[in-house]
This record gives sequence, structure tokens and C-alpha cells, in this order.
Amino acid sequence: MNTNSHGYSVGQPLAIAGGIAALAVLPFLAGNAYLEHLLVLWMLYALLALSLNIVIGYLGELTFGHAAFVGVGAYTSAILSTQLGLPPLLGLPLAGLVAAGFGLVIGYAALRVVGPQFAILTLGFGAILFTITNHWVDLTRGPMGITDIPPMAIGPLAFDSARPTYYLVLALVLATAYLCHALVSSRTGRAFLAVRENAPLAASLGINVFHTKLMGFVAATAIAGIGGAIYAHYIRVITPDIMGVHNVAALIIVVIIGGRGTILGPILGALVYIGLLESLRVAGPLRMVIFAALLTGTVVFLPGGLISLWQRWRNAHRSENNLPATPTGLPPTGLPSTEGGAK
Repeated sequence: MNTNSHGYSVGQPLAIAGGIAALAVLPFLAGNAYLEHLLVLWMLYALLALSLNIVIGYLGELTFGHAAFVGVGAYTSAILSTQLGLPPLLGLPLAGLVAAGFGLVIGYAALRVVGPQFAILTLGFGAILFTITNHWVDLTRGPMGITDIPPMAIGPLAFDSARPTYYLVLALVLATAYLCHALVSSRTGRAFLAVRENAPLAASLGINVFHTKLMGFVAATAIAGIGGAIYAHYIRVITPDIMGVHNVAALIIVVIIGGRGTILGPILGALVYIGLLESLRVAGPLRMVIFAALLTGTVVFLPGGLISLWQRWRNAHRSENNLPATPTGLPPTGLPSTEGGAK
């Protein structure tokens, strides 16, 4: 097996191309509309988990307000399309911009503190946005929500069913994954990781810790807003429940189970989450107990997430062939710490 100067296998592009091709044919193998719907949910959760992973995995901060930005994006695009008549395609980037604007304001205030104080502040801001959405009936219709949201469309191509929507979200997931890869490989990405591992040391090296965290936080909220907008135009009805804490918990579970600080981890975690969510539906409320047990077991026995199993096998295989171990992503060695970085 040949490798380049960075230790990556020259066959890696072929593996990536094969994986993308497999994802592309999945809807044709689903067999029915319900399974295609689950594929859309998988991609949506993967997109939102990738955005949350920027904060949890790369910045080392734990946030409980991420679902609020998903809701901001969803409501922005829904209001623009239903009340102002703007095309949903135009509402998509505007949803990201509005969510990023909220992220800038909230991040500017919250990121000046670290650890549990930051998590509590984001939880409080999320609760404020939820309350405003729930009571501003003239704009958001309150608990009744917004209905009859038009589907996303690009010219004559309407994403009014699961299959075309799957390909739209898949394209965004692949684009986001590539951007995350480019980010981690860049100087800015290395600054993220330095801040995550040891913020005081990073500051002593000339890295502006606050601006670095704010940059990552705003980027994460923008992607969350775009994901929320796609969700709104796919489901075609939204309520304030989209901003609920249970949705934040779901995304955190996806990121941690899959593998924080990695690119494939959130995508794998989303697949496991959606698969278990449906297969355990007969268990009723016990589903969350099972998820809690899975989360606990992952943190204790697989701190790098499920993706670390494949990484261990890959490096063991390369060791047997006397090849250098390839980079294993960037999984933190523990939960985001109370001092503002993963320890």
C-alpha cells in the first residue's frame, strides 16, 4: 500500500469516491417512501451534527443552545416564503445569515466565559429565543406554528418529496464535511485546536482566543440555520418545539457517539441515532433510557466515539504492514472541560 508524504493512503480518494457513490444510490435501494424519509432525516441530523461538532469537537465548548439557531433559520426562511413571498432558494442563505447574526450577538456575550458558565448562558439564550417564538403570535403564530411552507425549488426542480430532498441535503453534508476538512488543515483550524487543548498557552503564542472561538461559533450557527431552513421546507410545518432542549440533547448524543472532533463521526452518529430511534420506537419512553445508556457507555469505553473503532483497526492494519499510522482525526480525550477546552 502506497502513501503520500503525509502518511495518507493513495487509495483514500478512491474510498471517498466509493462512499459518495454508495450514498448516491441509497434512495434507489430504499424501496419505499418511508425509508427515503429516514435517509433525509439522517442527512439533516448529520448536517446539524457537523455544525455542532465545530463548537464541541474543535473549540472544546459545550453548548445547549444549538437548537435555537436551527429554529431561527427555520422560522426565517418560513416567514420570508409564506408572509413575504420570497423564493425558498433565496430564503436559504438568508436563514444562514440571520442565524449567524444571532450567533454573533450571543457568542460575543457568552464566549467571554468558559466551561459550565458558557453552557448555562447558551441554555438561557436558547430559552429566551424559544419563549419569544412561542409568544410572538403575530409573527410566528406561536404554538400553532407556521404551516403550508412551500417546498424548496431550484427553477423547475422542486424538492417536494424525500428523494430529491435527500440529494440536496447530501450535497450540503458533503460540502460541509469538505469545509471542515479544509478548516482543520488550515492555520485557522490549527488555532481552533490549540484553543481547545490549552487556551492560555494558545494566547501566549499570539492566538486571539476570543475571536477564534467567536469565529467558529458563528460558522456553526450559520450552518445550523441553513439546516433548519431545509427542515422547514421539507416538513412544511414548524412549531417552537424545534428549539426544544430535547433536540439539543439529540444532537449532542449524535456528536459524542459518532466521534467529536472528527468529520465522519457526526455522520456515523446520525446514522446510529436515526436507526435506533426507529428500531426502538416500540419501546416508547424507554428509548431515551437506552440512548442515555449508550451515551454513558460511549463516554466511558469509547471516548473517541464509534469512529475510533475503525481508526484503531486501520492503524493496527498499517502497523502489521510496517506502514506509518495515519492521522486519526481529532477526537478530544474527554468531554469539554470546565476550563474552556477538552482535557
